[in-house]
Amino acid sequence: MAVIVHNDMPIDQALKMLWREANREDVPKVLQKIRYRVKPTAIKHEANKVWSKMKRRRRTAKRRLEGKNKTFLQIYYR
Repeated sequence: MAVIVHNDMPIDQALKMLWREANREDVPKVLQKIRYRVKPTAIKHEANKVWSKMKRRRRTAKRRLEGKNKTFLQIYYR
């Protein structure tokens, strides 16, 4: 990561350039990964939460379709 700053350049502009370069190289995300230790099981747990949420929504949608007695839609969602 490198930013060229001149003597006559305002500090705000130089900091803005530095911040853009850091974001371009994903430095904040890397620092956050280093700062907080995330166990592999925690990542797995998050993925399971997302999948279980999807399954729950699909189950409720299927139950609602069966309850409304829509024969056309029931054939395709079984």
